Amino acid sequence: MGEKAISQDPASEEILAEHEFESKEKALEKIIYLKDSFLKWRKKTIDERANVILKIARELIENKKLYAELITSEMGKPISQAESEIEKCAYACEYFAQNAKNFLQPEHVKIDLADEAYVEFDPLGVILAIMPWNFPFWQVIRCAVPALLAGNVVALKHSPNTFLCAKKIEEIFSKYSEGILINLFIKEEDVKFIIPEVQGVSLTGSVRAGQSVGELAGKNIKPVVLELGGSDPFIVFDDADLEAAVETAVKARIINSGQSCIAAKRFIIHEKIYKDFVEAVKSKIKKLKIGNPKDNVDIGPIARRDLLENALRIVRESEKMGAKVEGGQKIGSRGFFFYPAIIEEADFFSPAFKEETFAPIMPIFKFKTEDEAIEIANKSEFGLGAIIFTKNIEKAKHLAKYIEAGTVAINLQTRSDPKLPFGGVKKSGVGRELSRYGILEFVNIKSVMIKY
Repeated sequence: MGEKAISQDPASEEILAEHEFESKEKALEKIIYLKDSFLKWRKKTIDERANVILKIARELIENKKLYAELITSEMGKPISQAESEIEKCAYACEYFAQNAKNFLQPEHVKIDLADEAYVEFDPLGVILAIMPWNFPFWQVIRCAVPALLAGNVVALKHSPNTFLCAKKIEEIFSKYSEGILINLFIKEEDVKFIIPEVQGVSLTGSVRAGQSVGELAGKNIKPVVLELGGSDPFIVFDDADLEAAVETAVKARIINSGQSCIAAKRFIIHEKIYKDFVEAVKSKIKKLKIGNPKDNVDIGPIARRDLLENALRIVRESEKMGAKVEGGQKIGSRGFFFYPAIIEEADFFSPAFKEETFAPIMPIFKFKTEDEAIEIANKSEFGLGAIIFTKNIEKAKHLAKYIEAGTVAINLQTRSDPKLPFGGVKKSGVGRELSRYGILEFVNIKSVMIKY
């Protein structure tokens, strides 16, 4: 018997299931099947495709609690957040089903060379979706649904620790249309055999994974979308509503138990309010409920043992480099629970500042001037999102232009929304998901010219 993937409840450490990895030959057979399915799916009208997606939306809502419980059991997301994830998936299905026809409408252009000219948006074929564990339903939906509505089909390579979610997702899609989304249960090293055979690649994951997949996609001349995480700055000016800033800061850091690419991860606070901000954050952290994610808690476990150990390493190494640390330790003897860490006076070269922290770790820094705030915010290899808190909206709008990020939120938490493009700059990735910009990532933008 070969190596197996393990689904493990991170709260109890119970093994939920073991999964056999499939061979690259089996995966390539599935790609051949998907290519045949594509020829049929692309011939359906957008309205027919949208009808399938709307049925999936209803399925998600009708079975919200069941699917949320699966998410919580397999990767530890607090149950209320897991239910919200399923609701968001249904909303995205509805939004794209209702708007795909408009997004993909041919654009007519007047040119001198022809009597008629237009731009049409044709599907490409099989899109390989390499998806992560932290939002096991949402990440798949936000990638797959726009691609499917454009007429493509999807080969899903999910994270091995959420293969139960992956199997359920395929089951849901197959219930309403066979052969439009199929799982590839392959090891990471076998992805290189799949990329030459597909027509596009979308990956959400680490920088290392993005570099590897991006290199393979480039070598094989395949369109690629990469969403590689972030280390989002959270800037608070001295004129901000401090209570609102603190409330949002803590929520933005602990969402999904700190395991979100778009979570706030570096807190940059004006020196005049720094002390008040830190004390208020500490007070709020102490009131958080940490425990079994199936209960009404704010923070559940870290999703895997290796991820917990990495969070502990980041805290330990930052402290060795001179940072002041409060919290940041493992909780209990069973489960991968981590007490939130508040880190002050960290070095800009410390892991707490430089790395993407996938745990409730809050490094807090001081600034004096606007320029210094922007300099600290941009002193990162990542550029996914950013948050600014101030009552001076015009100032915030001006500063937003100079923040190197794909999304800037002013006086609110950064979140993805199907109506807005989502993605980053620098090592946070290339391309965009969601909105009309996202659906156009995996189409052939074709110019047609006619002489009558």
